Amino acid sequence: MSSAGKSTFVSVVTENEDIPIGKDGELDGVTEDVQDYVLDYRQGNILYEIHLIDSPGFDDGNHVDAEVLSRIATYINHTYLLKQTLAGVLYLHDITKGKMGGVGQRNLRMLENMIGIDKWDNCTLVTTKWGCTTNPRGEEENEKTLIREDKYFGAMLRHARQASMVRFDPKSKGKALEIIKAHLDKSFAPHISMQMVDPHGPQLALGETDAGKVVAEHLEKLHRATGQLAEVEAARKILAQKFDEKLFEEFKGKRDKLIRKHQLQRAGRWIVRTMIVGGTVAATVVTMGPGASIIALEAPFEKFAQSQKAGERRERHRLERDYKEESAASHALAGYDSTWLRNRRVKRFEDLESEGHSLKSKTSTDFSGDDPKDEIDARVDD
Repeated sequence: MSSAGKSTFVSVVTENEDIPIGKDGELDGVTEDVQDYVLDYRQGNILYEIHLIDSPGFDDGNHVDAEVLSRIATYINHTYLLKQTLAGVLYLHDITKGKMGGVGQRNLRMLENMIGIDKWDNCTLVTTKWGCTTNPRGEEENEKTLIREDKYFGAMLRHARQASMVRFDPKSKGKALEIIKAHLDKSFAPHISMQMVDPHGPQLALGETDAGKVVAEHLEKLHRATGQLAEVEAARKILAQKFDEKLFEEFKGKRDKLIRKHQLQRAGRWIVRTMIVGGTVAATVVTMGPGASIIALEAPFEKFAQSQKAGERRERHRLERDYKEESAASHALAGYDSTWLRNRRVKRFEDLESEGHSLKSKTSTDFSGDDPKDEIDARVDD
């Protein structure tokens, strides 16, 4: 649900204070799109690069449920097709809410069907906002109700592949990390991706999936009860969309080609810069003359390097823009997410280990080259 504390959780665990967080009493959530935040975490001799995917909330005044589900489905479908499996799902619930109303129950049914009943053990149900009321006993009673009632968390907690349930303390990063650590060695493909984009699956439209049917059923009730035809029709159009795998494959080829081109350019910059620096040192030992001439090469090279980086940013942005435009024109369930076109993966262990080279708490937008200083180039390549 919106305002359950999803962005707060990500902010605490990544120590990223730039993540927008809603204020108490606000009806609308602040997360507009699916966002990818990176956390570097060491456990023993293993260094994990953890991607925390912050999604818009359901029951958000800015989006209908069909649109929110489509954004989440689009993101994880891209993940599935890129052969990057999920490690887990954290479902956050505000413990101060006395009852989980019809909207909350509907969203829980969507969650169950999106994950798949045989994969519920990959889900952690996280209760938030403990101590935010003057009635601690009431919060305890709310927790007992969530556990006891099958229409709430009960069914997921007592199933053969049962989910787990924990409390979130925003004052403790360590406890938040414990919630994530439980998923580090897990890997699963969500049921909705198996239904929509698996090559051997039925490749259904969003509204035909088990999670989409929950939204579709509510739309029919909404239409009968209120006659809100315009809103219902807009949601129906979203639910009727399929994932355009042909378009995905076309742009995946363009992305891979562009990545290889940029990697070659960056490697070239690194070699030239090494030659300039190394030549300067060697020449200065012999005589100041040649050394001075090599030093003079540094300024024009840096100007060229910055120009080339700017060109790379423009090419990345153009690729994302074209993908959004073409997916929108084909009415495909793809236009909401273009972040998969970016090369987000950390390539070298030393990039994370060296001082000043950590990607910790940087959003995925850093990888798009929006920063005029081009931080990723400066940290990783150069």
